[in-house]
Amino acid sequence: MTHHQPKIETSPKVSDEVRKTTCYMCACRCGINVHMKDRKVAYIEGNRDHPVNRGVLCAKGSAGIMQHNAPSRLRAPMKRVGPRGSGEFEEISWDEALEIATGWLAPLRAEAPEKLAFFTGRDQSQSFTSYWAQNFGTPNYAAHGGFCSVNMAAAGIYTMGGAFWEFGQP
Repeated sequence: MTHHQPKIETSPKVSDEVRKTTCYMCACRCGINVHMKDRKVAYIEGNRDHPVNRGVLCAKGSAGIMQHNAPSRLRAPMKRVGPRGSGEFEEISWDEALEIATGWLAPLRAEAPEKLAFFTGRDQSQSFTSYWAQNFGTPNYAAHGGFCSVNMAAAGIYTMGGAFWEFGQP
């Protein structure tokens, strides 16, 4: 009598679409394949065809899915409703958020836009920092790179002929 074991699927299909992009968990911008299932991120892996990482993905990059799917991730604008520092916020519409921001910034832009100092951190928005600030009318703007990594890379290029701060060269 032959006893048959049920067949185990060792490579289940994790996605119905794969999108190729780059990781934003650090400045290296490794190539990644983002597996989508029902229009949601299901899995992230390194892209073997990408010249930066050739398919290798660090723990931080692999954990990008947790940042994307985190229950604490903001999904709409938030307005403080309690005293500063109380941590009391309520969700508001994009229209209301834009109205509040315009209310704060329009008088300044009309009177003296150069009084605004505009700074963005290390995220996707830093590519728009210069564009936004110049259109607002202020020359006083910066992004993360100008205070941290870009100047280190420039120093390495000028002194040693090449450097990229997060890949471990001298």
